[in-house]
Amino acid sequence: MSLPTRQPAERDPLSLEPVGPDDLACVAALADFIWWRCYPPIIGSAQVHYMLGRGYALPALREAQQNGTRFSLLRVAGRSIGFSAWRHEPDTAFLDKLYLHPGFHGKGVGRWLIEASCRQMANEGVDRVRLRVNRYNHPAIRAYERAGFRVSGKDCQPIGGGFVMDDYLMNRTGLLGLLLN
Repeated sequence: MSLPTRQPAERDPLSLEPVGPDDLACVAALADFIWWRCYPPIIGSAQVHYMLGRGYALPALREAQQNGTRFSLLRVAGRSIGFSAWRHEPDTAFLDKLYLHPGFHGKGVGRWLIEASCRQMANEGVDRVRLRVNRYNHPAIRAYERAGFRVSGKDCQPIGGGFVMDDYLMNRTGLLGLLLN
């Protein structure tokens, strides 16, 4: 899979498109590309390998989709550069995945992806979203805070293989207000 490495031009339309079962391979390939470039300094290569196999192998993605997780691909001029995934929970939504090709970090594209994903939730009547973010992923934490998320707690959970997820819990309310814009 060829991934773009340039900043989108003003004329390049961004879109967030629902993922069907046939598009999950693209999600898996993007996850592999993005994780290997961003996460080894934060969690180490062994945990990256473990988590990609656990959460981004096609069987895991298919199971998540079959259980109600809604995946979307972020595209610029028709090329996939990121994705998000969320699911309904009682009285809220859980933003399970939100990843962007590193060549597009710091350009406002991540903020667009966050807002478009929140708009999807609002369109389904969701007013509050929560997420987990690694406590040492400072760029992601800043991006979420700029998008209106606030830290609501900390959580460290064993995930198998001798690894843990050491995360901040974050949430954002007022998603329904996005529908007024």
